[in-house]
Amino acid sequence: MRCWRLGSLLEVRASSWESRAALAGKQPRPPSRDTLGFPRVGAPETCSAHPRELQGAPLLRAGIGSIGSSRRALSSSAGDKDGRDEPEGPPAGSAAAPGPAVARRRAWHRSLSPSERLSQLVQHGELLSPPVVEESSSLPFANVVPQEELQPDRDSASEELRDAPSKNAPFQVGDLFLAESRRRRDAEFKKLCKLTADGVLTSTWGAVKYADIVGKLPGQMFRTSTGHTFLIRRPSLEEFVLLMERGPTISYPKDINAMLLLMDISQGDTVLEAGSGSGGMSLFLSRAVGPQGRVVSYEVRRDHYRVAKKNYKRWRDAWKISHPLEWPDNVDFINEDILTAAEALKNVTFDAIALDMLVPQNVLSVVIPNLKMGGVCAVYLANITQVIDLVEAIRTSKINLFCERIVEVTHRDWIVLPASWKIGGVFHNMKSNQSKNNESACHDENEEIPAEQNKEDDALISDETKPPYIARPYPWQVGHTAFLIKLRKFNPAYPNTTSNGIS
Repeated sequence: MRCWRLGSLLEVRASSWESRAALAGKQPRPPSRDTLGFPRVGAPETCSAHPRELQGAPLLRAGIGSIGSSRRALSSSAGDKDGRDEPEGPPAGSAAAPGPAVARRRAWHRSLSPSERLSQLVQHGELLSPPVVEESSSLPFANVVPQEELQPDRDSASEELRDAPSKNAPFQVGDLFLAESRRRRDAEFKKLCKLTADGVLTSTWGAVKYADIVGKLPGQMFRTSTGHTFLIRRPSLEEFVLLMERGPTISYPKDINAMLLLMDISQGDTVLEAGSGSGGMSLFLSRAVGPQGRVVSYEVRRDHYRVAKKNYKRWRDAWKISHPLEWPDNVDFINEDILTAAEALKNVTFDAIALDMLVPQNVLSVVIPNLKMGGVCAVYLANITQVIDLVEAIRTSKINLFCERIVEVTHRDWIVLPASWKIGGVFHNMKSNQSKNNESACHDENEEIPAEQNKEDDALISDETKPPYIARPYPWQVGHTAFLIKLRKFNPAYPNTTSNGIS
């Protein structure tokens, strides 16, 4: 194959030279020598010589080696009898054909294959044999789309981004806003309110009229009647769940997010929730399943059912005002006992189940038959004794569930702030003063610092000097909230399986 390909290349090269000589009115090159200056080998169609017989031939000594490794394999001749390289050109006695000078290829450029070099010398398809044409059409990078053809796609994407609606939506009547006031190290005041036409935000740090907030963009500072400053912005879903009206104790957002990961909720899923509570889990599930999904939430207590529906509607109404796309209305709140819902759920298959109940093992026999095979049931329990009772009930029952994980989610907040000169000195000398029990030298982190001391601290900290930093865990941490149990449904049988002779 290698000899056949080399013969094809030599034949194409000779044909190319004869065509150019004919156009220039010159005599064709004598047939006794090929285009590389070597004696012509047999017909290019076959190669009957054994590789060992051709080992000493000048063609394989110089031609193959120069084609495989030299940068000038096909742009220069193989050399004369003395071994010196001579530039390729027409036969002696004829004038050189005019043409542009070929620039030398640099070492860092990619070397061209023989077919690529031949395609630069002759027009594609004119003087090439069918096998060479077929090989040149299958070159690497032949089907690469030019950069110019991709440009319209980028332009259209840029136009779509430019035509997208603005995300800066000012406050309107009926919108939810969060007012917070911060000290040097922590937020000392947070309040969730709904904008009305003639309302007033009141607090011990002063009041702000709602009329001054309407029409303003979120994220701005407002000065109260007593001179304090409030940051007014829209709340996130996590902040809304923490500050919304509560019936029972809420499920904390850190635990809800972990349960969503355990259940592997995605767009379009159908999820069953037992225990609506205050509606926090329902809101997170609604966002996770999307408009194509569905959430069925059962709550046995009437007062909890009303609170959950109210909080869900309140968030959806505020979202509709501040966002171009509405929040999906994909949660069905049902005020019934889940133990009596077996008949209503017999034709429904759920992708996942979330249980937030005191005794979840009592409802497993009702809800697990409606869970898809391999699906996950996530349980939210407050005490470890409840976890033990649940695991024991699964072990002694005939429910096809096994416990995959039992986790407890903990977050640890940190303080990383530049310390003033005086507080930094107290921080560094804390160990030495600890034995003396000198509490008068220490300052409360949230204690109000006079304006004169702030000016002195700002004067000590300049752009040229790096101030000392405080980096330590926050003194008030949110501790244990719940245990999360991940239960997986499985099929204990082996359907449609045979041994196939495997022992």
